[in-house]
Amino acid sequence: MSSIYLLEEKPQDPADDYLAHASDLLTQTTFSLVIGGTALFWFCLLRSRWPDVYAPRGRLLFAAPARIGKTFFGWISMVLHVNDADIMFTSGLDALLVLRLFRMLASLSFTASAIGLFIVVPAKVLLDPDSNPETRLYDRVVTAAMGSKDSLVVHFAFAYVFTALVYFYFARFAYETVALRWQYLLRVRNTRPARSVAVTNIPPELAEEQRLKQHFEQSGLGKVLSVEVVPRIERLGVLVRRRFQLLERIEEQVVVILGNPCPAVSYDPDALHALLTSHVHGDGAAEHWSEIRQVLHQWALPKFQTERGVRALDKMIDQLEHRLRRFQHADSVLQQVRNEWFLTYDGRRDRSSTVGFVTFENAASAHLAAQTFTFSQPFELRVDLASEPRDVFWELITLRASSRFMRTILSLATYILMLLYWLTLAFLLSTLVSLDSLKTYFPWLPDMAEKNRWLKSLFQYTTPTFMLSLMNSCVPYILSWLAQLEGVQSRSAIQASVVRRYYLFLLSNVLLIFTLSRAVLADYSKWIENPALIPRLLATRLPTAAPFFLDYVILYALAYYPLQLLQFGSISLAMFRRMLCRTPRQFADALRPNYVDWAFILPQPMLVFTVLTTYSSLAPFIFVLGAVYFVIGGFVTKYLLYYVYGRRFETAGQFILPILKALTGSLWHYYVLIIGLCALKGKVLYVLFLLPLLYINWYLLSRVAAQFYDNGQFVPADMWSASERSTPSEPNTAHGRSQPSAHAESSRPSHHTSTDYLLPRPHVPAPFDDVLDTIDRETQGSGSRLGERMRRRVEHLWTAVFRRIYVNPQHTPQIFHDLDRCYSLTGRSLSQTNYVWEDEDLAESPREAPATVTPRFSTTFDNDDQMRAELMLARDQRESGIKPDEFTDFSQSSVSLLEGVLDEGLAVYEHPYLLGNLPSLWLPMKK
Repeated sequence: MSSIYLLEEKPQDPADDYLAHASDLLTQTTFSLVIGGTALFWFCLLRSRWPDVYAPRGRLLFAAPARIGKTFFGWISMVLHVNDADIMFTSGLDALLVLRLFRMLASLSFTASAIGLFIVVPAKVLLDPDSNPETRLYDRVVTAAMGSKDSLVVHFAFAYVFTALVYFYFARFAYETVALRWQYLLRVRNTRPARSVAVTNIPPELAEEQRLKQHFEQSGLGKVLSVEVVPRIERLGVLVRRRFQLLERIEEQVVVILGNPCPAVSYDPDALHALLTSHVHGDGAAEHWSEIRQVLHQWALPKFQTERGVRALDKMIDQLEHRLRRFQHADSVLQQVRNEWFLTYDGRRDRSSTVGFVTFENAASAHLAAQTFTFSQPFELRVDLASEPRDVFWELITLRASSRFMRTILSLATYILMLLYWLTLAFLLSTLVSLDSLKTYFPWLPDMAEKNRWLKSLFQYTTPTFMLSLMNSCVPYILSWLAQLEGVQSRSAIQASVVRRYYLFLLSNVLLIFTLSRAVLADYSKWIENPALIPRLLATRLPTAAPFFLDYVILYALAYYPLQLLQFGSISLAMFRRMLCRTPRQFADALRPNYVDWAFILPQPMLVFTVLTTYSSLAPFIFVLGAVYFVIGGFVTKYLLYYVYGRRFETAGQFILPILKALTGSLWHYYVLIIGLCALKGKVLYVLFLLPLLYINWYLLSRVAAQFYDNGQFVPADMWSASERSTPSEPNTAHGRSQPSAHAESSRPSHHTSTDYLLPRPHVPAPFDDVLDTIDRETQGSGSRLGERMRRRVEHLWTAVFRRIYVNPQHTPQIFHDLDRCYSLTGRSLSQTNYVWEDEDLAESPREAPATVTPRFSTTFDNDDQMRAELMLARDQRESGIKPDEFTDFSQSSVSLLEGVLDEGLAVYEHPYLLGNLPSLWLPMKK
């Protein structure tokens, strides 16, 4: 980098001399390709040998992805041929919108790179009289430095062009997202979450189920099917967790005695299970335990057949007997409490929380209730759309408002302290890896680096990028813990909080710290002597960080995503856990697929786009790297979502629009940088003409984005009524679009949406139009006629652009026609069957559908037992057809959502401690 310059002299502007040489980018590209190529090679090799490990979603009984071949590169063509309908059906709307976000950002990057490379760079060279004719073409392409004042007009014009480009792509994506969400919610309107609302801050006079039902029905919101006010059962939760801990210890004790698998020829797990789970008291208890001792001695491992082994076995059986008695006592007490709870629950304030769930007869009533103030007190009886039962964080849902407020303060304070601590670490890292700092500890290193440009580039750009990435990899786990500390009530809200905070964290640590550290280190003496020079120093030093971010994007595009395919962390952890596993439950948990966590997928692309916008006109080549990043990232994410990650919950795209708003806010960094550099060059007129961009961006963020988010959450009332009146029919898929008949089009009533007023109105000629136009032409001057023609041309241009952006939500998107055509397996349209999977031939080992658990502890006013518990287009996609092995038979689901309760029991809005399926004794396998 250039040395510190004296402001009294006429220095060379550092913004003109931050060229990233070819060897710098080539070194980073080579380093990234070595890492990414090695990871890709091992992935292709291991994937064919362990298909169940690298494509675990292929074991799903329902809505499983297409089988993938075992050829070395055959998986690539399989992933490329997966269409949007397959993604939506198997992985959900959330996954589809994330992939479309990658696709949109890639298209935006390609367009911006073409404008930058073929317009901005040549125009800058032509308008800059001070440009060096000996400068290599590569340096001109990679960095369009500010140069002389004459070339500022290029960057000024590019600011408006790039802003219009971003708004065009973002607006079209927002319209598509809202239309897909509305249509998706219409298709799943018969599920339980679509018909339910979550009620918080319930006042004391409405804290009973019957009163809450009457309140909503008397408000005219529709018929209520069931109501539950979540009880306070923290002590019962302690009992459930203690029961599960005792069960795990009993299973481990049995495995120590018998082994897993048990080598005894006569071993009968069913007979042993009946003996260990029998509750025998009184005179028959001694005889019962004598029989247990006899079979355990008979089936014990050979090492317990010696005299010393028999004594050790007797001690183990005594411990097992003691733990079994404790477990049986805890289990009997728990069952008694569960059976008597509803009979003794009277809705008293000291036994009920201020949170409840209300399920309506139809989904339109739920959406209407979530948008209506149904209570006179503004801070009481808050109504929102309910999350899925598996999405609810039951351990935190009953927290009081005062406790939640204190937790929020504590979580925010901890986050600020962690941010400051990490900022300090990032600042120290950015200083320690510089050659000037390394010279203090290794005097020989800078001299060696100066002799070898590749080595210098490795220390100057590649090393800090790699170390910073490693340092930030553990942050999402900390942020997830902070969100739970805050008392967030759903897992989707926890992930949304982590995505938002992690993006802010990366923005602070990567973009700001590594940018400001160069300015601070280079000019800290001038900051102290003359603080008035700080803006000028910042404006001149900020562009010098562009080479670092070029290398940052290259590393994540070519190395990070291939490593994601390898899944080194999760698979290594699973293998390590498998080495420590002993019981069948532990082996089953080690082999279950991972769930998707958006906190590990979305923040990095958001940061990369922010980097692209910040250095868009200063380094146009960065958009080429950004396009490569989003193409590779979208492809790898598509494979992971389709074949690897299971979905723990579905929000129907609710979290995408806030992410789009955050990406729109990233334009602030670009505006501040470009306005500051224009002010540095003394172009006051350019600064004044760039200020309207700040207002436009503020208006879009504060008004338009809020309208998209608020309106996108709820389906409009006219679409509910239209969906109820319309009769689904097989679409005419000619030319890829649904073509309604002329008679149907004329007879169908018009249902306009709230956004139809944005469409241009067709011109209907009036009886005296020609006469009035003649009079106007005679009375108006040439200037007025010219203005009128320009106005009409602008209107035509706006009409053409808006038609490219606008998506009419009344028209069913083509993806739903593809779903009806591809997955309607009984001859009926899926819109009629609500996407119930009815083909049993595609399942590996079809099993009967799990019996619906009837709510016993909530007030149920009508039969709603047949409603599915998820916002999905198919049946339960968590049922897995994993083949039993010698260590486990996968007979029970995992215990990952709530400690002590099986995941498969979380299907209704009842507290799992009261209604959830409890794990049972899981004995060793027979060899």
